[in-house]
Amino acid sequence: MVPGVDEQLYGEELSEGALVGDWVVERVHYRGPVAILYRARELRTGTPAALKVLRAQLSDGTAFRRFRREAATLQRLRHPRIVGILGYGELVDGRPYIAMEWLEGRDLAAELAARGPLSPREALEVVEQVGAALRAAHGAGVVHRDLKPQNVMRLPGEGGASLVKLVDFGVAKGLRPEAPGASTLTHTGMVLGTPLAMAPEQIRGLAPDARTDLYALGVLIFQLVTGQPPFQGSTRHEVEEQHLHAPPPRASEYAPVPVALDAVVRRCLEKRREDRYPDVDALLEELRRAVQGAPGLAQSRRAVALYVEARIEGTPDEVALERVDRLLEQAAAAAREAGLKVRIEGASCLVAVASLPEDPSAEQSLRARVLSAMWALTEAAGALPSPPRVALAVTAHVDELPAEEGAGPPPPGAGNVLRLTDWAAHPVRGLVATVEALRGLEASFHGEAVPGLTRLSRITGRR
Repeated sequence: MVPGVDEQLYGEELSEGALVGDWVVERVHYRGPVAILYRARELRTGTPAALKVLRAQLSDGTAFRRFRREAATLQRLRHPRIVGILGYGELVDGRPYIAMEWLEGRDLAAELAARGPLSPREALEVVEQVGAALRAAHGAGVVHRDLKPQNVMRLPGEGGASLVKLVDFGVAKGLRPEAPGASTLTHTGMVLGTPLAMAPEQIRGLAPDARTDLYALGVLIFQLVTGQPPFQGSTRHEVEEQHLHAPPPRASEYAPVPVALDAVVRRCLEKRREDRYPDVDALLEELRRAVQGAPGLAQSRRAVALYVEARIEGTPDEVALERVDRLLEQAAAAAREAGLKVRIEGASCLVAVASLPEDPSAEQSLRARVLSAMWALTEAAGALPSPPRVALAVTAHVDELPAEEGAGPPPPGAGNVLRLTDWAAHPVRGLVATVEALRGLEASFHGEAVPGLTRLSRITGRR
């Protein structure tokens, strides 16, 4: 190497003409906080390549090991929908690099910014290919952990077809000891990923699994058809709080999409991973039905509903009214935490509703979570000092809900979960569940029959 020229070409930022392995640098393509991406060409064939080089100040410690791990992950994940690796190595000064195929296109974030939201069918075409990439990664025991529009490249295909490839496995995590990324680089309590698409378990620093990527895929579907992520905020903390506690908005409120697509996104964005789709194939199957107009898309869905009423016993006064407000606020928070959306709020009552998953185990799990939350709430309310005496009366019920949730009263003979007089008009205090709400959960909750009300059981404890 020629003194001076070496310094000029191989400084902190590589210059045009720098030789890196079998590739010659042409220009800087993107400057990231961890690495710089260059457009390069293969020395012998002239084939373009993407050259990712770790920044010099990060060439030791965890960032260095993560970079090396990404190279190992990509080398193992050979798939048409995952960016291909051409080689990897280190510069003379020890900086590692990865040479990847050059993708002539733009990422989905740039695509959405340039043209706006995709149609449901266009979104399905993209998600089918992203799903294929995730299926391959999960099959190899790798979870991506940072699925977002910026990490999906859209490329021109033959005959106007759209091709996409998943990129950036920098924070990918191995699910098995032998899988790439299954090292101790990530410790319990460490948060990795992008806040706008981060699953609740990531925010809590828990170990990820394949369903962590399915949560991010639900965020991506919402963003593709609406042009915006489901949860937004002015700070990272605000966004994370919504991922942890807020029910997801419906895409159909922002874009002309089938109502059935709302259900797909909602299940992807379940707070508990056990309530999400079990794998990417199950998700894609329902998404196809939702978008392609399978029969019954507009039919009613089963839903779990809560009616919560705060009852003042004795003469109402200011202290009692304040207690009513506090108890209803706590009830609303507990309902949202359990996954329900508050539909009606009155001076002394509220109604909360959530569509039930079609999977039987997930459906039963949601009902159990709702009953557990309400049991704890009514027990806490009963332990408050008196006077004043304010009792909570909570009823849980399961019935049909029209697909156009919240669009008004259900038509006669259909969707009577919102017809409260059918199930919520009774004088019983504490937590009461209808037969439909308690079905299959009798081994978990003590229930006693309510005299004169054959469909109701008063919950008296947990087993």
